[in-house]
Amino acid sequence: MKDNFSDVEQRVKRYWYTDGIGEIMGGGMSLLLGLYFSVQQYFGDQSLVGVILQMSFVLILIGSIFVVRRLVNLLKARVTYPRTGYVEYRIDNKKIRSRRIFTAAIAMIVAMVSVFIARKIDFIDSMVAVTGVLVAVVLVVKQGWSSGVGRFYVLSAVSLILGIALSVSGLARGYNLGAFYGLMGIAFVISGGLTLRRYLEENPMPEEDSNER
Repeated sequence: MKDNFSDVEQRVKRYWYTDGIGEIMGGGMSLLLGLYFSVQQYFGDQSLVGVILQMSFVLILIGSIFVVRRLVNLLKARVTYPRTGYVEYRIDNKKIRSRRIFTAAIAMIVAMVSVFIARKIDFIDSMVAVTGVLVAVVLVVKQGWSSGVGRFYVLSAVSLILGIALSVSGLARGYNLGAFYGLMGIAFVISGGLTLRRYLEENPMPEEDSNER
């Protein structure tokens, strides 16, 4: 019975990614992060612009997440649900709470390990290398493995390659992070765009019944 529920949950998650809208919006957010790090590097941490950007980073990040979620839900309501319906998998509140605590704990551990590695390794840009690895792991575990959607494994490989390649590029850290998030954003937009095009071709908008007009 537990396996059946897990299979249902995976299919619901797979349906969430069936139209590529989330990837397109996530790619847009990644492009914004790429611009943020590049601009910050260009002006410098000690400049007025750099100080303002550092102070507003959390607000920019939270605001971007909020806007992306609203846009995804809005587009799905207009594009996806009228074509193939709305599906939701309800999870027990205790299970949700346990997952959030586990995720927060993992995030804290990863953050500490990342800072340690970045301080100990200085012959390459370890920050962008670690970022590439972390994004790759998240894509494999949270998207690929949990939903069974194969294209996230490809995006994971792209993240890993970009992180390693940029870490030895010789560019300043801000430009490396900017290039990483910018290129990953482009990869997400392309992946999501191709997925959305295929979805629209396979699922045309149903015609209204003449009796309802």
